[in-house]
Amino acid sequence: MTLHKKGAAYGTLNSARSAIALLHRNETADPLVQRFVKGAFRIRPSKPKYEKTWDVGIVLDFLERWWPLESLSLMQLSQRLVVLLALSTAQRPQTLACIRLSQIQRSETGIEIKISDLIKTSRPEAHQPLLHLPYMANNPKLCVPTTVFKYTEVTAHSRGQEDRLIITTTKPIHAVSSETISRWIRQVLTESGIDPDFTGYSTRHAATSAAARQGVLESIIKQTAGWSARSQVFAKHYNRPITQDRRVFATTVLGR
Repeated sequence: MTLHKKGAAYGTLNSARSAIALLHRNETADPLVQRFVKGAFRIRPSKPKYEKTWDVGIVLDFLERWWPLESLSLMQLSQRLVVLLALSTAQRPQTLACIRLSQIQRSETGIEIKISDLIKTSRPEAHQPLLHLPYMANNPKLCVPTTVFKYTEVTAHSRGQEDRLIITTTKPIHAVSSETISRWIRQVLTESGIDPDFTGYSTRHAATSAAARQGVLESIIKQTAGWSARSQVFAKHYNRPITQDRRVFATTVLGR
């Protein structure tokens, strides 16, 4: 009741209820508590962080101008890399920060990246993310593997034994945090002309929305973004029966 009077939303109240449940298992089973929480949701329901998203094409057009790669500064190359990774995989900055050189596998069609570190969605019996990034022969300027290879080449002399892919641009050299990646993404969005209110995390929403609008199967979007098969995030809005494999996500988003 006190939290509700202070303006707490349903999510905060529900978290508090769950915390109490750990200490007093029968406390939250009380019908009055359940009715209160439901009533709080009706009065002050949870709302999505973003009611609308931004146009991926604007940012991709901007990144195409950052070409050739040899002309870019290390900061530009780093920012280009994290934005392309974020858009083509729909992963959180935290996941991008966990990418390791030793987990990048090359093939004739592109690269695959295994995420071995524990992340937000890691749980028993759940698969770790496997990122599929195909070569973009029709548009080399937005080819993620090409950017990855150039980035590793440029940073090879300074990274030492650091296995994390994305590292700092100034000394001391070490793996970057998810906060740094989010800041780099946001800087690119702002320079592209995107509303500065959007954070680095918003690439996840923008990329999945773009893929859905262009006909990527809901199941592919869920697999790529790391949502469970039971997730109903897209079920109410997108349902286009097109047969595609998982590589189509990155190809569709970057190919527009």
